Order: sequence, then structure tokens, then C-alpha cells
Amino acid sequence: MAVECKLLATPLVGRIWQGRTPIARADEYLRYSFEHGIQEIAKKPQCLGVQYFRKLNGEHAEFRTVSYWRSIEDMQAMHANGGDPRRVAPLARDPEFLLELPEFVDLVEVHVNSFGGSR
Repeated sequence: MAVECKLLATPLVGRIWQGRTPIARADEYLRYSFEHGIQEIAKKPQCLGVQYFRKLNGEHAEFRTVSYWRSIEDMQAMHANGGDPRRVAPLARDPEFLLELPEFVDLVEVHVNSFGGSR
């Protein structure tokens, strides 16, 4: 079964967060951040979808979250009181896990959004 792939008439916005933990804490952070971060992003009314990636890289685990939105304004739902959607909304225990505390996310245009799911 082929996946349909076409350019979007109006690009979406991808919000990309990245962080690193020591490899020894990778599984613990994966569970914690899924429960307290990823699931909360997915509940936001304007969120179109979210993906969560992990790469084990030597002594560190690299995490990347990509969430999808129709506009930057829709991302305001990420922050209480309509804060800056480019600013990271850290989880309470992030300082305990992360090697660096990122302040900002990357925003990108999404021109193709095609995902075939499991086969």
C-alpha cells in the first residue's frame, strides 16, 4: 500500500523541541516526558498531531518532539496566558533530567504531511 504524498495548499507549522539526558536516565525520562509533556501537548485543542523521537547516542539520549499546528497563533495554546510559542515550556522535573535547558524551539514550515500508519 503506497502512502499518498502531495504538497499542502497551506503549509502547517512544525514546532521542534530538542533535549538530551544521560543514557542511564533515558528510559525514565521517556516515560516521564511522555506522561507529563507529550500527552499534554496532544490534548491542546489546536494541536494537529505530535511525534516523539529518541536517539541513543553513546553516553547520551537525544529527544526530539515535533508538534503540528495550522499557525503560530494556534501554538499559543502551548502556553498559559498566550505566551511566546517559540519559548520552551519546561516540565517541572526537566532540570533533574536534561543536560541543558533549552530556552527556545525551532519553528519550520511543513509542506508535506503524509503518514501511512502501521501496515
